[in-house]
Amino acid sequence: MTRDEIYNHLVEILVGTFELDAGDIGPDVNLFEDLDLDSIDMVDMFVEIHAITGKRIEAEVARSIRTVKDVVDLVERELAKGDGEAAAGGDEGAAS
Repeated sequence: MTRDEIYNHLVEILVGTFELDAGDIGPDVNLFEDLDLDSIDMVDMFVEIHAITGKRIEAEVARSIRTVKDVVDLVERELAKGDGEAAAGGDEGAAS
């Protein structure tokens, strides 16, 4: 999944799950201050991210998320880790 695909998918999640206007969403938009999301909303978003990456997001990492770009960076990192694990023979997150 490319960075643009991750971003577009995240916008779809934010619009569909939280009924936000896609025009209000951009890379530097603050999820809390600009989009008025709260901690419960973030849990919902991380459930969606888990569906994409197949991995749970650690609490410490989750607390560092502030912007849309932060989420895109996180998903990109997690997907890259998954690619590395698959290449190394790991099967975490693999379909059975």
